[in-house]
Amino acid sequence: MSAPLLVMTGAVKRFGGVQALRGVDFDLKAGEIHALLGENGAGKSTLMNLLSGVYMPDEGTIEIDGKPVRFNNPREAQAAGIATIFQELDLVPSLDVAANLFLGRELMRPGGFLDVPAMRREAKKRLEAIEIAIDPGAMVADLSIGQRQVVAIVKALSYASRVLIMDEPTAALTVGEVERLFDIMRKLAATGVGIVYISHRLEEVPGIADRVTVMRDGRVAGITEPHAPQAELVRLLVGRPLDELYPQRSKAAGKPLLSLRDASFRLARDSAGWQAPIGVSLDVHEGEIVGLAGIMGAGRTELLSALYGTGLSGRWEGEVAISGRPVKLDSISAARHAGIAFVTDDRRGSGLMLRMAVGLNLVMSVIRRISPAGLMSPSRQAEAVKQSFGQFDIRPKNPDIAVGALSGGNQQKVVLAKEILGNPRLLLLDEPTRGVDVGAKGEIYARLRALAAQGLGILVASSEMPELIGLCDRIVVLRQGRNVAEFMGGVDEHTVLAAANGREA
Repeated sequence: MSAPLLVMTGAVKRFGGVQALRGVDFDLKAGEIHALLGENGAGKSTLMNLLSGVYMPDEGTIEIDGKPVRFNNPREAQAAGIATIFQELDLVPSLDVAANLFLGRELMRPGGFLDVPAMRREAKKRLEAIEIAIDPGAMVADLSIGQRQVVAIVKALSYASRVLIMDEPTAALTVGEVERLFDIMRKLAATGVGIVYISHRLEEVPGIADRVTVMRDGRVAGITEPHAPQAELVRLLVGRPLDELYPQRSKAAGKPLLSLRDASFRLARDSAGWQAPIGVSLDVHEGEIVGLAGIMGAGRTELLSALYGTGLSGRWEGEVAISGRPVKLDSISAARHAGIAFVTDDRRGSGLMLRMAVGLNLVMSVIRRISPAGLMSPSRQAEAVKQSFGQFDIRPKNPDIAVGALSGGNQQKVVLAKEILGNPRLLLLDEPTRGVDVGAKGEIYARLRALAAQGLGILVASSEMPELIGLCDRIVVLRQGRNVAEFMGGVDEHTVLAAANGREA
């Protein structure tokens, strides 16, 4: 590995009376992928904002190639070869790929006209340089999240970037898209680009990072190798052992809440890529947390969606019962009438109204209950909001701010609290801690276990195997829409993965 390309020394940043950074040292070598981990509020985003010219440090220095630099704005940082790809991608969906790559730097023909063919030719060259087959004339709105991420990377590199900061690049990607992104990152690193990789997904770190820096409370808590045990990373992140992250499991489950026996969901029309449940048999009891495991495409999300009546239209065949009584779950209203609540895996897209206040988001699922005469009762709304803030420790404790301004962990708490206000008997969770830091995960796990202790049945689908093993009382493994195995919580991870992939452990 070469000498440091970038060195930050003694970085300090204050916002009023709050000290966000407390003398942080950080360096990046050319050709290195350096993972930067930390809970929300640890200071990692502030540190990168100093590097990208968004903020100026109160104390400390920044050096590139051994020479001191000081950025007064993002444009100066960009000119120095530093590019940032934020979680909310800086792309215009209504423009094509080439137009996005040249936005603000358009190629022109004589007479002041856009040279669209030239921009598309150049865009194609840049995409092919990292071996990506995306049509430069395709509208960004029509691309998958993974393809948009690639376009954002190519756009950043078009500024001759030597330092690439990637903030939660895999948060909304599928497993296949993550691996393709990692291939691109490795190729970029091989050309000498230094990459700062910010993520909450600890399980991804060994597969992509060369080095790991962990931040906590505005300081560097530790620097370690990417193959350090996950328990060590968690200890550095939250200051406590991994085994304290998951609450104690239930000792005894109650009566069956959800019962499926040879249950299949027949689609009204065929749809490629949607794995409908086929011959599924499982139970979820009162006070029990049951996990759904499986590789991508196994049908975990589809099972939850079909139970809740969302997604593609169709009908259930076989036995579907709630508390021993057959039910017809063909719509959201039918599911809610049966006492079922659902938390989507896409909280920003379909779980929340980001521009609306936290308080209004919380009461949307109980709007009729707090509107006895067709008009919302301020006192009932305030009571429901207060209950949710207390149950889930939502921060900051201000119901009037836009929910989009909250951290990922607190947004997820709002989504959960919103559904719990409806007093469901069965809670369906799809990727309940996606994009949530370790500390907030622990809080969510504790709340879910407390709800189960009150008799709530929970069925949770997750791509994070440690989460399923640590949180759930039982784990049902799906493969190609069918349940193929079942294990008790705490089972060895390799045993579950072997069942998911159809091989012996």
